[in-house]
Amino acid sequence: MSRSSLSVTAHPRTRWLWRLLTTTLAAALLAGAGLAAASPAAAKTYDPDLWVSAVSCSTGDDGAAVLEYQLFPGDTWTVTGEGYEVTGTIAPADRYGELPLEGLAPGPYSIHFVSGDSDVRREFTIEACPPDPGIAVTSLACSTDRSGSAVVTLSGLDAAGIVLYEVVGPDFSTGGSLDEFDETEVIELGDMPPGNYYAYVEWQPFSGEPVPPSPTYDWVGFAIQPCQPDVAVAVTECSTVGGTSTAVVTLSNLVAGVEYLVWVTDVGAPDGTAYGEPQAVIADATGAAELTFDSLPGGREYSVWIDGEWEAIPPWEEPPFLGNGGNFAPLVTVPLSASADFSTQPCPVPVTPGPTTTASTTLAATGTDGLGGALIAAAALLGLGFAALSASRRRRTRRG
Repeated sequence: MSRSSLSVTAHPRTRWLWRLLTTTLAAALLAGAGLAAASPAAAKTYDPDLWVSAVSCSTGDDGAAVLEYQLFPGDTWTVTGEGYEVTGTIAPADRYGELPLEGLAPGPYSIHFVSGDSDVRREFTIEACPPDPGIAVTSLACSTDRSGSAVVTLSGLDAAGIVLYEVVGPDFSTGGSLDEFDETEVIELGDMPPGNYYAYVEWQPFSGEPVPPSPTYDWVGFAIQPCQPDVAVAVTECSTVGGTSTAVVTLSNLVAGVEYLVWVTDVGAPDGTAYGEPQAVIADATGAAELTFDSLPGGREYSVWIDGEWEAIPPWEEPPFLGNGGNFAPLVTVPLSASADFSTQPCPVPVTPGPTTTASTTLAATGTDGLGGALIAAAALLGLGFAALSASRRRRTRRG
């Protein structure tokens, strides 16, 4: 029997089995490829590495650094130093990243990590921070000319170097190098004019020591205030009818070169009518003056006022240092004023003469009430009788 030449169509069940076999084979190939990619041999497409960055200095135990890594899951790492050790293992999702290292003291440190066949050691160093000097100023007394004073406090000084300082203001400059010093030094200043100042401190390493990358210094602005005036009043009271009193005004704490205006009004009325002309005075180095106000009516209460204004000369110019100098707000103008109350006693009043009286002769009273008068009259008559008798005897004697 001859073979048929007609085409044979595959049974549907056979076609389905063929597709299942093909799909299963493809999935197996893909799974194999994924496992191969996940294996360490396939994953190591880069070199493992670990290093530090952002290394800071340390003043004792406050140094810091950032540990950056490019490792594989399961790799271990360790950082050690004197009295310091941290270690860790890389998690599957953390092949790249960074970790902070804190609490580092000055000194050398070692990095050690193991990755596959690699066993790597590296070193880094935490440097000691250069000294961080500080400066502060406390003003002690105001100034009328060169009478101001202040205290300068230097802190954070290191004996392994040189300390320089300076204080500069209007017509004032002092400073230099400290030969011997402790960690904190206090410097007293005097003879300071009123005005704006700055104080500066700098630490320098000894010759041969590594120089810090930037100056280690601090500065602060401060002011010596001009003094406010003081006023005292002495009164010469009115001593005559219709007269006036006089007030002698003594001024002190006047700032040299400032012009002051002084006037007298009724008590508590600075803008009221002045008694007499206001008087001007320009203060000298003594800081004192004396003024007289006369023609003041007696029996009144008064106030004496003094008013002036100090101006900073020269104007403040911030020095070319980094930082804000303690956020100093410089003086520009300062009002200088004061007042004092006083009173005057009333002037004497005129004396008004009283009524005049004339003598009169009155007869002696009679009766019991007039007994005293009668006795006085009898005594007078008796005296006259004795006088007449004596005169008669003297005449007879002369005749005989």
